[in-house]
Amino acid sequence: MIKLRCSCILYKCMNQESYFSVTRLDQRIDKWVHYEWPQISYSAIQKALRTGDIRVNRKKVSSSYRLSQIDEVYVYPGWLKKMSILEPSKEKLCAYWQEKVSRWIIYTHEDFWIIRKPAGIPCQKGTSQTLSVDDLMSKWAGCPVYLVHRLDKFVSGALIIAKTPCSASALGKLMKERKIQKRYWALVHGRVQKDQGHIRFPLVNHPFGTRVCLPETPKSLVCHTEYFRRGVYRVPFDYSWLELSLHTGRKHQLRAHLSHLGHPIIGDNVYGKSFLDCSASSLKLHSFSLAFFYNESPILVDCPPIDEFFTYFS
Repeated sequence: MIKLRCSCILYKCMNQESYFSVTRLDQRIDKWVHYEWPQISYSAIQKALRTGDIRVNRKKVSSSYRLSQIDEVYVYPGWLKKMSILEPSKEKLCAYWQEKVSRWIIYTHEDFWIIRKPAGIPCQKGTSQTLSVDDLMSKWAGCPVYLVHRLDKFVSGALIIAKTPCSASALGKLMKERKIQKRYWALVHGRVQKDQGHIRFPLVNHPFGTRVCLPETPKSLVCHTEYFRRGVYRVPFDYSWLELSLHTGRKHQLRAHLSHLGHPIIGDNVYGKSFLDCSASSLKLHSFSLAFFYNESPILVDCPPIDEFFTYFS
C-alpha cells in the first residue's frame, strides 16, 4: 500500500520516495484524494473506498469520513496504476492534436484557460476512455491541468481549465457559491409556446440517471431552471431553440427538466423519447457564455458552437 499521512504524503514509486506537503485537514476523504489526484472521478474514488483500495488507518471508511492530524491514508499502488495517474504522462501530442487543441482556447489568463469543448469528447479520463479533455490539455500544456467543472460527453461549450491546484480551488469555490454565471443553448423537440418560463420540478437521483420527483419527497432536490425562447422552426420537424439559465446546479438538470416539460433535447438518448424520428450525432446542448469576477477583475466569455450546432437542420 502507498502510505499517506495528512501532514505529508509518502509513497514509493520506481524505488524512489516522494514527499508532498498537505495542509488540508478536517476534510472528507473523497475530496482529499480527489484534490491530490484531480484526474480521478469521485465515483472511482468512492468505489475504491468501498473495495478497500483506499483506507484510513488500514481500515475501510465511508466517503464522508473526515481526516484529522493523526490519520494515515493508505492507497493501493495498483489502483493508481489502473487510473493511469501514478506519474504524469510524458507522451506528446501529434501535430494534428496539437493544432486541434490550440484552436479550443478562447480565453487565456495567467491562472486558467477557457476552452471551447467539442461534443463527443469526455471531460475526464476514465478506465473506459482513451480520449479526454483533461488528458489532451495536460499533454498540450506539458504539465497537469485541473478541471474546474464538467460538461457531459456529448455537450459542447465553454469549459474552465485551471493551471494550478490553487487556482482550481479558488475557481471551484466561485462555482460552488454560484458566482460564475453560465448560459446554455438547447435545441429541443416540439414548439415551445411561451417566450419565457421557469421550471421548478424537484429532482431525485436514480442509479441510471436523474428523474423528476412528483410529489416532492424528503430525498428530492430543489431545482430551478429558467428558459427564454429564441426561435421556433418546422423544418425538418418541429423544434425550438432555447436559452437556458441554471438557478440550481443538479446532475442532468436541464436534460431532465426539459424532458419532463415535453421538450427533450435533440440527440438525448437517455431522457429523450424513443419514438422521435431524429438521430443527431451529438446532444444539442451548448454552454455558450461564462461571466464572473476573478481577483476583482470581470471575466466575460462568449463561446460560439464549434460542433456544427445548427448544421444538422439546414
